[in-house]
Amino acid sequence: MPDPRSRIELAIDQAMRQDRMSRRSFLGRAGRGGVALGAMMTLPGLIAACSPSSGGEGTTIEWANWPAYIDIDEEIDPSPTQYPTINAFIEQTGYNVNYVEAIQDNEDFFGQIQPDLSAGNPTGWDIISPSDWMVDRLIKLDYLEPLDLSLIPNLEANAADYARGLYYDPDNEHSVWWQGGITGIGYNPTLTGREITSFSDLLDPEFAGSVGLFKEMRDTFGLQLLDMGVVPTEATLSDVEAAQAVLLEAAEAGQFRGFYGNEYYDELAAGNLAVTVAWSGDVTQMQLYDNPDIQFVIPSGGAMRWNDNLIIPKGAAHIAEAHALINYWYDPVPATMLSEYIGYFTPVAEVPDRIQADADAARESGDTETADLLDVVAATVSPTEDQLNNTYEYKRLEEEEEAAWADLWLELRGA
Repeated sequence: MPDPRSRIELAIDQAMRQDRMSRRSFLGRAGRGGVALGAMMTLPGLIAACSPSSGGEGTTIEWANWPAYIDIDEEIDPSPTQYPTINAFIEQTGYNVNYVEAIQDNEDFFGQIQPDLSAGNPTGWDIISPSDWMVDRLIKLDYLEPLDLSLIPNLEANAADYARGLYYDPDNEHSVWWQGGITGIGYNPTLTGREITSFSDLLDPEFAGSVGLFKEMRDTFGLQLLDMGVVPTEATLSDVEAAQAVLLEAAEAGQFRGFYGNEYYDELAAGNLAVTVAWSGDVTQMQLYDNPDIQFVIPSGGAMRWNDNLIIPKGAAHIAEAHALINYWYDPVPATMLSEYIGYFTPVAEVPDRIQADADAARESGDTETADLLDVVAATVSPTEDQLNNTYEYKRLEEEEEAAWADLWLELRGA
């Protein structure tokens, strides 16, 4: 097999001579090509130019995740996958991975898998990646396989302090952190004409028809509650009714373009939304790859802090293999490569320093463009003290309380 680094480097050199190359393609190829990011080439089997093995005894791990949540190389033939870190895992273990961007919204995905789980049937997935509050629900319903932490030694060795002892699963009995972030505001200053600082700015009639809210009830209600001075974990039903009344009045006046899942990304990047509820890592990617004008802000009243998780649903067909994949993501090398591409909060302690080292190496080699991009990413992949102090967790809703919130939410969505 020819040296994969030289082949990839030649591909990068050729691409850089072309008239058009997206920033997304550039950073992705630089990260996988060894031009500046030498640490990445220590990942065993990371050879995008070569076909990985066909899988251990036919085993295929079925993984449902959110869109825009993995590293991609569009130059790789999609067979077996366009995801270099997953290709490296396949090379290391012989297990195949069928990675599917199947989660657009926590509630929608829950609705897809709940009938099978309630009936005691397998869902067809070996790993799924829902958000923290949904994991809390799934644990309460006894819908998850327990984790064998002896099969995930990288968790204890490498997890960051903020990724440990989480409120819904403090001992990692059923879940581990995948990636995390903040729900705040994304906006295009060329369209808003001014700085956005608070959630109430989204209700300014000047922006009518170009404002986005999230389909996620806890995010949208949470931001409105914070704007009213109410900490979401302490919110009463009366508080939520008051928050809903504010948003309902605006919705009935035509303030909102729509309620979005992941599709808000394209709407904001394209200029169809001037301002919207947004996820922090998405805006980082947007700045790097799609529209550098887009800004992310934590509203003055505060924002919601969350993390998505790796969990194994009850009845999964490949439990041991799923553990192997979970353990893989707590290896600092693939974790760094992933973070350099997606820019969300990593659960692996060494990653920010590794990214900064890659940025420094790129700058020393004269590759200032890659270095500048990695400087941005290095600053986004772990929460700062200010972010931890001005961001808040979701409230743990009991069944009756959640039903009451949901009724208010459905009325708002219907407007």
